Order: sequence, then C-alpha cells, then structure tokens
Amino acid sequence: MFTLNLPDRPGPGPRTRGPVPHGQLDQIAPTPLQEELWQRMRSLSGVYLAPTHVPYPEARAIHLAPEFGTGPDDAFIRQSREFAHQHPPQDGSLHMTLPPDVKKLVTEAGWGIPHPIQNTQLVFGPRDRDEIEVVWQILLRAYDYARGRIS
Repeated sequence: MFTLNLPDRPGPGPRTRGPVPHGQLDQIAPTPLQEELWQRMRSLSGVYLAPTHVPYPEARAIHLAPEFGTGPDDAFIRQSREFAHQHPPQDGSLHMTLPPDVKKLVTEAGWGIPHPIQNTQLVFGPRDRDEIEVVWQILLRAYDYARGRIS
C-alpha cells in the first residue's frame, strides 16, 4: 500500500485558466525548479518522451512503455501511454493522472485542482525547494498508478 501524506500548500492557490488550455496563471515555478522536475520525470524507468495528446503542444510529456505500464485505462491520458506532462515555462504546472483518492488529497491540500473535462489533475508548479519534493511525491503516485502498482 502506498500512502501519501501531503502538507497543506501554503497561501492561496494560484489563478488558473481553462478548460482548454487548462493551466496556471500566477505563482509560477522558477525555471530551474521546472527543469529539475523535468529531468527527474524523464529519468523514471520505462518512461519515454513523445508529444502530448492534449491541445497544448508546448507541453513536454512523459509516456510509459507498455511493458512497464500495466495500470488501468484511466491511468493514461486519452487512451495513450502518456500519464503526465509539464506545461511551458510561462505556466510551469503539470497535468497527471492519479487514482481518485490521491486526486482528492491533492485538491484538499491545495496542491492542485481536477481538470474540468479530462481525467487529469492540474498540479501547481513548485515555488521552492520544499515544494518540488511534494510535487515529486505526487508525480510518483501518477507513475505508480500507470505502472499498476496502486489503484
């Protein structure tokens, strides 16, 4: 059993836009933190880089090779192998697929909001070193979900 203990995200949530494109408008993650998070994302076992399956072509997406990804259909975006993407630097947020209980935790703790029309969760970009670790833990739950390790 994988647990996720999320601290409450400090301060008010950022302004967002959407549903298409769905993203973050302020409290933007510093570019070095965005890049660090991206490097971590792309280094996960079984992950490959490919274009996103959503109408935000500047987003950088990670997909999971079939032999690694045995999660349920809703662990992937639009019947693809994509389970997460990071928006461009002027936004810095991420979308990822998460199990319903994790989505609820993320929303209640103020780390993100559900996408209004897709099965993904918008997770706000990390504003500092502490927050990158929290966002990373949330991303690892998306990875575990896509791998079929949690439901």
